[in-house]
Amino acid sequence: MFNFDVPRYTKVVTDAIALRPQIEAAVDEVCSQGYSNLFFIGCGGTYAHSLPMKYWMDTTSDKIETHTVIAAEFMASGHKRFSKDSVCIFSTRSGNTKEIVAAAKYCKEAGARTLVYVSNDNTPVCEYADYKFASFAEDDCLCEAIYTYTITLLARFLKNAGEFPKYDQFMEEYSGITPYLLKAKEAYEDRCAKMAADHKDTDYHMVIGSGMLWGEAYDYAMCILEEMQWIKTKSIHAAEFFHGTLELVEKDTSLILFYGEDETRPLMDRVMNFAKTITTVINVFDTKEIELPFSDKEFRKIVSPMVMYAMTERLSCHLEKERNHPLTTRRYYRQMEY
Repeated sequence: MFNFDVPRYTKVVTDAIALRPQIEAAVDEVCSQGYSNLFFIGCGGTYAHSLPMKYWMDTTSDKIETHTVIAAEFMASGHKRFSKDSVCIFSTRSGNTKEIVAAAKYCKEAGARTLVYVSNDNTPVCEYADYKFASFAEDDCLCEAIYTYTITLLARFLKNAGEFPKYDQFMEEYSGITPYLLKAKEAYEDRCAKMAADHKDTDYHMVIGSGMLWGEAYDYAMCILEEMQWIKTKSIHAAEFFHGTLELVEKDTSLILFYGEDETRPLMDRVMNFAKTITTVINVFDTKEIELPFSDKEFRKIVSPMVMYAMTERLSCHLEKERNHPLTTRRYYRQMEY
């Protein structure tokens, strides 16, 4: 695969999986103490990656109350369901994102318990972590580390609530996921290379997803195509596509469809059925095409956002080459005060 370090990637995912005993011990302690609800608090990509986890909990649990909030908005407006009995879940690559550090500090000082995954240890956010989970990752493989942390975390909460009887089976099978993620990348390598070449000069995309993959559509549009490639992009929920944005589709409009394996897949079919009557520029990423190490199809739903990220990383890498635009280049983000 082009510009891809397999041993490095394998180590990142393996190290994240190895956090399981620490995560289980933390969740078990929190559950023994009692809690009122879970708050995912993030910004940008970390907020986006919490959206599938919220969807998973909303469609799975009768007992666990969860909330997903944007850190800066949470600090500005508060939340009536937040209290000292809340459990606050953070993830951050840098460990110094201002909004995340401020929110973690606020939550800890309010008496809530804070669980923090960080890719760079001994950074400012660590001071406010009641439970810290650290393993190295960079942007191209950060999502796999974050999802491994949050999936393990929530699976343990569900198990302790009596809502995940197949927990041990799932976690055992999940521990072998790394080679399957590599196969997912390989399966999309050539497609992504062609897509990047075809679209190196395309100035507008619609990225569409739903259910477990809405967060990934949101993330890929904003954090990759907009932030890292400076391409005008709109993320659109499949259920909302027909309430405004469809009017902008023309015969050469680029649509990128993120297909998952949850209850909302028919919503994606509806978008596809309409779109193919108008535009000839449709690219599909579909987790259903990927072999995974699971014996229960419900487990595939849980990991689908991580699989999607693994595949789309190949497009990002090839876009960087075709457009001669490094994914690390920024004009404003962390380049100035704002």
